Amino acid sequence: MTTLGAAMATGLYSLDAAGQTLDALTLITEDYPPFNFEKNGRRQGIAVDVLMEMLDLSGSKKSREDIRIWPWARGYETALKEKDIVLFSTTRTEPRENLFKWVGPILPSRIVLVAKKKNGIQLASVEELGRSGYRIGVVREDVGEKLLDKVDRVRDKVVLLNSGISVAKMLQADRVDMWAYDIQVAMWNLKELGYDPAEYEEVLTLAETHSYYFALSKKTDDKVVSMLQSALDQIKSKGRFNEIVARYRRSKAER
Repeated sequence: MTTLGAAMATGLYSLDAAGQTLDALTLITEDYPPFNFEKNGRRQGIAVDVLMEMLDLSGSKKSREDIRIWPWARGYETALKEKDIVLFSTTRTEPRENLFKWVGPILPSRIVLVAKKKNGIQLASVEELGRSGYRIGVVREDVGEKLLDKVDRVRDKVVLLNSGISVAKMLQADRVDMWAYDIQVAMWNLKELGYDPAEYEEVLTLAETHSYYFALSKKTDDKVVSMLQSALDQIKSKGRFNEIVARYRRSKAER
């Protein structure tokens, strides 16, 4: 075999071996549009499309059908306990930093309190929540819940639910006064349910310095983490990442 042939064979073998390693991963997400969601039986969203290209670029045979869409709390607990889990889209925060290995960033996140405009809720600071009687809907184990955990006298005002859709319905029905969630995801869900996003407003920003990442369980091999990060970096450098983001922003504008 020529030197070139040997090099090509080695390269193909390495790609195949890497793909097999990536194929051992379990992919877990939740309904969190426009980042990850299922519509008409198809897993899609910014993070889903990007991850599929990352895996394909790395030689994996994983498909969209391999992605498990679970309640966030179930996926989060699984990623903490088991190996070779990819959980997304996960806000990377200081308390979570050493709980996972990270690939990203995907996009910035901005977690806020959303309320109906007609209720005229005004808050100058998060500390006011502890002195108020407002009920706040959150998704279990979501960053919104974690941020409110740190605020005095707020815990007993928090209503825990399994999905953003559930919180959106309770907000519409006035069963909670506010919703702690990413602003763009909250508005997308409200519109998806047939509610008018113009009737809702951001009352207070809880966090705007974080970004979404792919969170990998701690027992995941560092080589796998490096392969995925390298693939993401390539997708960004070639402009594909921006193309995917633009596609979903157009889709939202057309809704």
